[in-house]
Amino acid sequence: MKLIRIEQNCIEVTWPYVKEFVQKPLDRSMGERDINDVYLSLIHGQMQLWVAVEDDEGILGVCITQLIDYPKYRSISLPLIGTKPHTLHRWFDYGMGDNSPIIEWGKQQGAKTVEGYARDGWLKFTEKYNFKKYYTMIVREIE
Repeated sequence: MKLIRIEQNCIEVTWPYVKEFVQKPLDRSMGERDINDVYLSLIHGQMQLWVAVEDDEGILGVCITQLIDYPKYRSISLPLIGTKPHTLHRWFDYGMGDNSPIIEWGKQQGAKTVEGYARDGWLKFTEKYNFKKYYTMIVREIE
């Protein structure tokens, strides 16, 4: 498997091949962003696009990252991950391992942590990489 960070100047040509993978987690979100918001954030360098590829299967999925600067440290946020059905475990095993391109890139960027929003079903994939559940997010609309 390869996990490739798509350079900002290559987003436009890559987008048609990965858009459907980005849409999947957006469909399960609270509507805080849409596909065009993500595309513009990638084009403007506010987010990064990573593509997981297998030689014999093509694209397995994508991960969107975003660097978050807190007052005390920098973190890699994983706001969106979309995969082919039943391939998340393969992607996550490679994408979050110590030698992962995302982790290596994060170190180069000065990040101290990796964080993300996850539904409870994802916790089984995250534990072996020392992710800990710190919060449960609750939301109330105030129209």
